[in-house]
Amino acid sequence: MRKGIADLRRRAETSQAANNRYLKALASVEDSTSLGELTARLCQPVTRDGRRARPLNPHAPDDAKLLDAISRGEFTISGLRNRDLRELLFDDADASPEDQRRHAAAVSRKLALLRMHRLIRKMTGTHRYQLTVQGRIVVTALITARNASTQALTRLAA
Repeated sequence: MRKGIADLRRRAETSQAANNRYLKALASVEDSTSLGELTARLCQPVTRDGRRARPLNPHAPDDAKLLDAISRGEFTISGLRNRDLRELLFDDADASPEDQRRHAAAVSRKLALLRMHRLIRKMTGTHRYQLTVQGRIVVTALITARNASTQALTRLAA
């Protein structure tokens, strides 16, 4: 956008949308749904439009790394791209063009998997993806549970 007053209305709309996304991300921290209820749908295969997607396993190293990557704070406001995830999941700095293409295809499949599970949604008119409200709640709960100590979980259960 230009810096003049001609784009002031659009700048205000964009800024307000970014603020709303940030506030929704902060609000997802407080949720009373049990972890079992949140992950029941996630750990089952999904079929949409005649296509089947595998279940996610939040404790598997690859899926855990993917969930950690999409939940990073820098993607809360502006969303994430294939390129952003590729940098976090693969070390593409000195990879050959063939390896970079293979990694881009792998990330595209991971994004499709996350979309099928409705953890992310595509931002219209861009190459970016945004965590859904339910996706942010689920991912936050899974990461918190994975990083919690047994002692803390036992204390909460009592």
